[in-house]
Amino acid sequence: MHDLLQEMGLEIVRQESEKEPGRRSRLWDHKEIRHILNDNKGTDAIEGIFLNLFKIKEINLSSRAFINMSNLRLLKFYIPKAFEALDMSTKVQLPDGLDYLPKKLKYLYWRNYPLRTLPSNFKPKNLVELNLPYGHKVVQIWEGKKRAFKLKFINLSHSQCHIKIPDPSETPNLERIDILNCTNPACVLSSITNFNHLSMLCFRHCKNLRHFPNNLHFVCPIIIDFSYCVNLTEFPQISGNIIDLILTETAIEEVPSSTECLTNLQYLFLCSCKKLKRVSTSICKFKSLVWLSLNKCLNLESFPESMEKMEHLNRINLGRTTITEQLPSSFENVEGLETQCLECCSELDNLPGYSDLTAIPQEIGCLSSLECLNLGGNNFEGLPASIKQISRLECLDLSYCNSLQSLPELPLHLEVLLATNCKRLQSLPEIPSCLEELDASVLEKLSKHSFGEEYRIWSIKFNFTNCLKLMNEEANKKNLADSRLRIQHMAIASLRLFWELRQFSLPLNRYHPLEHRENLRGATIILPGNNVPEWFINRSSGSEITLQLPQHCCQNLMGFAVCAVLQQIDEERDCFFVDFLMKTLSGRKIVRCYETIALRRQVTKTNVILGFRPLRNVGFPDDNNRTVVPFKFSSQYYVVKCCGVCPVYASPNETKPNTITLNFATEISKLDDRATASESESSSGEEELEPSPNRLFRDDHVNIS
Repeated sequence: MHDLLQEMGLEIVRQESEKEPGRRSRLWDHKEIRHILNDNKGTDAIEGIFLNLFKIKEINLSSRAFINMSNLRLLKFYIPKAFEALDMSTKVQLPDGLDYLPKKLKYLYWRNYPLRTLPSNFKPKNLVELNLPYGHKVVQIWEGKKRAFKLKFINLSHSQCHIKIPDPSETPNLERIDILNCTNPACVLSSITNFNHLSMLCFRHCKNLRHFPNNLHFVCPIIIDFSYCVNLTEFPQISGNIIDLILTETAIEEVPSSTECLTNLQYLFLCSCKKLKRVSTSICKFKSLVWLSLNKCLNLESFPESMEKMEHLNRINLGRTTITEQLPSSFENVEGLETQCLECCSELDNLPGYSDLTAIPQEIGCLSSLECLNLGGNNFEGLPASIKQISRLECLDLSYCNSLQSLPELPLHLEVLLATNCKRLQSLPEIPSCLEELDASVLEKLSKHSFGEEYRIWSIKFNFTNCLKLMNEEANKKNLADSRLRIQHMAIASLRLFWELRQFSLPLNRYHPLEHRENLRGATIILPGNNVPEWFINRSSGSEITLQLPQHCCQNLMGFAVCAVLQQIDEERDCFFVDFLMKTLSGRKIVRCYETIALRRQVTKTNVILGFRPLRNVGFPDDNNRTVVPFKFSSQYYVVKCCGVCPVYASPNETKPNTITLNFATEISKLDDRATASESESSSGEEELEPSPNRLFRDDHVNIS
């Protein structure tokens, strides 16, 4: 809630009785509440009390403190969320007990409740939510039989005594029970068998929980959280409509075959179960399973070889396990897999206790729905060629794969490739054999996309920093020679992605959030090196370069290929900028195009950044004027040693109608006869542009190749 709205609401309540707080409907000021409770100044006008215990010292209340508040519906004695984890002393004391709570009470939150039970004459028929966290003296909620048919939530977290939960006949509509960090959960366990509407059970951090009752059946969809029950040794023998089962950091040793009855289970979390050795093939019976996480199960030696079809499973996390065998070929049955994490080490080499995968099966290509694949820190030498068949793959993480030597052709729609710190990687991914084309309507879409004076590039990004063998003379020479074709492929892919996002309204996800949907796509490759490729005929030492574009060339100009060699001066996250200044006879326009590139923990002190920056409908002049385009590359923590720029144009595809491809202006030559004729007709009336020492286009003719 906005502060102004809150203050307006508080002022409305103050106006109910300016001089007598006890006649207001709600109380929140700790001084006023203390005065009313201490002096029994409450009235039937009070409907809500909200006391921040962090603002008061200890207060002793009379046993009849609430006797005059017959309409009290909301009672909350709390501390702010930032301090909730503190086990502070009891601030509200009841030395003579508590004789009365109003029967209209719907919400009760009393942190550090100081008594063994609620008042014996309390009638909870309207109670919906009951919270008694840190109630270290509480042994049962109330004495005798009560009718609490509206009660839906009981919170007894951080309690230390044996607490008896009301019988299902008293609270038949109970939906949630939270006994987080409860010292003695045994009494709770014996009471939950007959609650027909339970949807959440939280035993998180109950360190004394060693066994869970067998043969419990749950009717309603339910989430059960046993995380950090470090002494729970057996997988719960439960059945019914269990949706989420969280067993993170428990002491279980296996997922037994008896669990096959959990056919409605959607999320199974077994992270950091350090004693877990075996996972039964019974998990294949979990036909509704969406997410399976076995991350950091340090003794997990294998994964079920035989897997049945699991249509809904879209995420498997086997990161930092001790699986040494090849992944099962049966992964092809997991048709909807979107994320597969097999990471062993994301930042450090050779972490103790973490083994590596030595091979990735050919069948991984069958995972047609896979969107994100994390294989970081493993020990395989290469990826199967079938990986290019994963048509929806958008993110591939191969960081710290120290045995990786080569990469096959990758999926066309890949947006993020992280191959940093692959010490033996000798070559970049194979380039597709045929150049793809773009639908001609892309030009129209780009023409309608307006640029402001500053815009952010959301690029396809391939990162190869700290891949030391790419610095070898032979590898470096090949990478530079192939870079034009590689950028050409990536530029086409980036423009197609921009067109598809706008044309087909692709669903939003972590790669296409709403704020990035309108950002024009580009392409970026980062690799170790210290040279600008030779096909950049427009090169300059330092961080600035100026181009003079020929007349009549802007109509099909799609953008620029750019290159910069960066030398590290500070080990911090960096923002790398490209500044465009378009200057013509009729005026000038400044457009800044920027992108954030993280270059942290560098081993190689110089890196080459290659990319494509789309630039269309940016306000170029008409065809009768020359356009001077100064570029400035800037970086806060890196020195730009040298740079290069190359215009990129759209050309009709001669073999396929209504399609275009991208070409690069790589030589000074004749562009077209029309440009030459136009220049000769208008040269006498033009004012000369002032010369630039870095200008490399000194003619109105370029060759597009």
